[in-house]
Amino acid sequence: MKYRILAFLLTLGLSAAVLAGCGSQNSDDDGAVYKWKMALNSSAGDNAYDTGALFAEKVEELTNGKVKVTLYGGASLGSTSEVLEGMSVGVADVMVESIGTLSPFTPLANIEAMPYMFSSYDHFMDVWYSDLGEEIKTAVGDDADFKLLGAAYRGPRIVTATKEMRTVEDFKGFKLRAPNLEMYIKTWNWMGAAPTPLAMNETYTAMQQRTVEGQENPMVDSLNYAFDEVCDYWIKTNHVYGCNVIIMDKSYFEELPPDIQSAVEEAAEAASREISAAQAQKDAAAEEQLIAEGKTVIEVDNAAFADYFRDFASENYPEFADWVRQISEMDPAK
Repeated sequence: MKYRILAFLLTLGLSAAVLAGCGSQNSDDDGAVYKWKMALNSSAGDNAYDTGALFAEKVEELTNGKVKVTLYGGASLGSTSEVLEGMSVGVADVMVESIGTLSPFTPLANIEAMPYMFSSYDHFMDVWYSDLGEEIKTAVGDDADFKLLGAAYRGPRIVTATKEMRTVEDFKGFKLRAPNLEMYIKTWNWMGAAPTPLAMNETYTAMQQRTVEGQENPMVDSLNYAFDEVCDYWIKTNHVYGCNVIIMDKSYFEELPPDIQSAVEEAAEAASREISAAQAQKDAAAEEQLIAEGKTVIEVDNAAFADYFRDFASENYPEFADWVRQISEMDPAK
């Protein structure tokens, strides 16, 4: 906790931090006791933003107006790292982001990007809404000093490419844009591909100019970036099933009255489940759109890809091996 506060103070200044406080708790004419600022990097229509908006609606309802959440989209409260570093001193009270964004605070957060942990939407939901899912969120949160709530399905990451590929062998030497994160780089290196870290705003042009041959992201996100204009092949590798969570400062959450804590937990789960179901529908609609556009949507043998990665966790991240094993055992398809 201390290094997070120090980093924030060095970045944004002591005086601003002190004045910000942590979660306004003064009841006034609107009846609210807790007035929270929610930091979001996106706008309406995005999975994280919509999860946050629905959570805000539900927690206000469940607390009879005692908690009111104001949404600040478009990273208006600062970058992800700035918000997370300053959350304990009031930069924001709530944030919705992927578990993996907490990796600067704990290496345990890298579990989210582990390849081929999940085989389907049902598998994802079964795990994250189980005792095992709670165990993972608690372990990550405790190590990073955050409280993680809910679990919103973001859709599986797929590959969009300028050439056809169907097998693991086809990916040998494949040049693709990948996030500049260790887990993703190791994943593609494991396949013999050539991952190239690039900013998302440079990726369209890079594919257009054939600097890279493709990229990987959830299908809906890839469509939002208009990658259908430069990629004819949409390959359902489904290698990572991302998870958005509602994030609060752990100490602040634990100081809340029990009834408010319960309402927050209930609102987070309800919002996350609803957004998850909506995301699954968006995935299906996106695939229909691509087919209508004449794009080639390729169903790969995901079991063969998963088998290729069977030793990935034990060799690269042995600290995750037991979690990965337990997640695999929960696969409803087995």
